Amino acid sequence: MTLLTDEQLANIAQDYFLSQLNIADISNKYNISRYLITKAIEEAKDKGIVKISISQSPKRSQKLENEFQRIFNLKEVYILEDLETKNQDNEVIVNYAAKQIQNYTKSAHLIGLTWGTLLKDIIDNFTEETRDDLTFIQLVGQAVNTSRRKNQLTQEAADKFNAKSLTFPAPLYSINPQVVKELKTEPYYEYFAKKFSEIDLLFASIGTVQSLESDQFFMDYYAENLLKNVDSLQIAGVIFGRPYDINGNFYKPIDSHICGISMADIMKIPTRFVVVKNRFKEDALLGALRSGVITHLVTNSGIAERVLRKNKSFI
Repeated sequence: MTLLTDEQLANIAQDYFLSQLNIADISNKYNISRYLITKAIEEAKDKGIVKISISQSPKRSQKLENEFQRIFNLKEVYILEDLETKNQDNEVIVNYAAKQIQNYTKSAHLIGLTWGTLLKDIIDNFTEETRDDLTFIQLVGQAVNTSRRKNQLTQEAADKFNAKSLTFPAPLYSINPQVVKELKTEPYYEYFAKKFSEIDLLFASIGTVQSLESDQFFMDYYAENLLKNVDSLQIAGVIFGRPYDINGNFYKPIDSHICGISMADIMKIPTRFVVVKNRFKEDALLGALRSGVITHLVTNSGIAERVLRKNKSFI
């Protein structure tokens, strides 16, 4: 132990790793012996103040990518080879997705997104830029009284690019469809409706029926009305607040209860990125692929193989 504070350790580490000062220069700067500077750098790593990662391009499965493009008519698909552990797979998918999506942001001016831990992780992995001409827009209303995982992320994404954000001030669902109709006459809703038709790119994750059922507030106050006559066992996945079956058919009666972008406008967006890293979402992914809502996909080979097996069994 060097008996230095964490702030001092961080300053020394920053000088060494980022400013690339040598040990002698740092020793002179802080009037601390070279031995203690060396120990401080090691301590900073041990305490997690410094985290070192080695960037390595992940291997992709071209065979699976070609098969997915052929079967599901995707514009682009990135299927990464499985690594040794689940954590490694998750980290690589997030990092790779962030890089690919950020490449597409360069030609975009209006980007749509919703919520989710995976999307937040992707946003956290974006490289900071300054884009005065870029705006992130919330696609649907806010889920009420739910977990932090469903917090909207438009402002966080905008902060990464020093860009602008548009937050949609409405609930995700309304039991009364007339409320949604009335909201659509409001100036802000009309403004958003116009913007929805101008979106260049969206990126999203997919949920499962379990994600709906885990929202106790939704189950207590909304499920009975919004999912009337729906067998939950037939719900393969959920995207943009809309459940669908494994054949890619969306449950259309719920549309009149949703505040936000229409499916028609979603399908007009030229680039629709979906990222999947959970190997238990093969039904959700297969249904989404069959619906045509995905144009660009990032996942790994294990998930892709499960989807193809499921696809053959449900033809």
